[in-house]
Amino acid sequence: MRLPASTLLDWHQARRAGGVPTVSVLAGPVGLGVREWRRWAGRGSLPVAQVAGGDAGTFASGWVAEVFARADPTALAGRWVAGRTAGVPDPARLTRYDLDQLWRTAGADPADPAAAAAYLALAAAADGRRIDPAEFARALAEGAHAGGGPARVFAGVSGLDPSAHLPALLVVPADPDGLPAWFGRTMRELEAVAVAVPRLPVGVCVPTAAFESAVAADPGSRATAVAREGMIPVSGVSVADLTDQLRAAGVGPPPAATLARLAADGLDPAVAAAFVDAARAVRRADPADVADDFRSVHERFLFEQLESLPETAGRFRPNRPLPFRHGTQAAEADLVAEGLRVVVEVDGAHYHLNQPQYRRDRRKDWEYQRHGYLVLRFLAEDVVDDLETILATILDAVAFRRDRPPPER
Repeated sequence: MRLPASTLLDWHQARRAGGVPTVSVLAGPVGLGVREWRRWAGRGSLPVAQVAGGDAGTFASGWVAEVFARADPTALAGRWVAGRTAGVPDPARLTRYDLDQLWRTAGADPADPAAAAAYLALAAAADGRRIDPAEFARALAEGAHAGGGPARVFAGVSGLDPSAHLPALLVVPADPDGLPAWFGRTMRELEAVAVAVPRLPVGVCVPTAAFESAVAADPGSRATAVAREGMIPVSGVSVADLTDQLRAAGVGPPPAATLARLAADGLDPAVAAAFVDAARAVRRADPADVADDFRSVHERFLFEQLESLPETAGRFRPNRPLPFRHGTQAAEADLVAEGLRVVVEVDGAHYHLNQPQYRRDRRKDWEYQRHGYLVLRFLAEDVVDDLETILATILDAVAFRRDRPPPER
């Protein structure tokens, strides 16, 4: 009998708590692996640093960015120094001279990754520089006493506050080509990270075939042993099962392209249930029968599907108020990625395509644009019948905004 992924992830975390370096390998559809990891991390209120592809330097800078987004690096460094010497001045007011004097007093070991991390953070504050996570990670990895490369970055930053709730690191593939080689290389790098910081939750998502090929190609290595030990199979609802669920709900199958996309992403039970609800709403003959629920079931399905894609997992939130007004009330979006300022609206034909509502939607679109939001509008029935096009458009918008961030307001 196969244990649930959540149970195995709990067991892995118990190993980490006992000081055993552990890498969780979620083998199966990548989207399902992402959902399992985020669901597990959410139960423990752990933030997730999800990084796509790349090498250990990319993993390190992505993880550091998540840490520093939640905790001021200058304050972390100041507390670290305060634990080692008395009379520490306000770290935000240190000059370079003050810092050098303080470092001599503290007697910090230059080979200690936490000491190096603290010095880099305080030096940036003394110079009046804003810390760039990628530059910080690179400088810490390449320091004179490095001897550990990117793994030293994890050791240094986590050492600034050993009691902290560290973000869980999740690595996902960025390119479908060369996956076995990518996974083998990634496992070697993540194994070094887990050894450097055993308590850090570290995970990687990989298709099952790539996992098996990589293990077969390098059967005797330590990284392969760690991969086998950390392997957690993930699987979802099959297309045949989904078709049966639709039939039981009195709904015929959707277009083949939609089924193919759902199968390719991996179909979580929650996504399958939401899709059945959405398909049933679309197929009803009388839109008045479904009234207010018509939009909500499609929004819920699209949100669940976006949570199953590595590129969008954790980015969108449903029905969130926005920092401007539309008419007499605060504006609210069906789905919003606030960090990217991308909004998705799902319009039900029975409500949104009458003339007054059409005009209202256009005024709302102008407010979105005026406040720096990219707005995407889709018909509710297309969420079922043209899912591939909708997901491709959303992914294009996310990539566009990731490459060209909106200006600060």
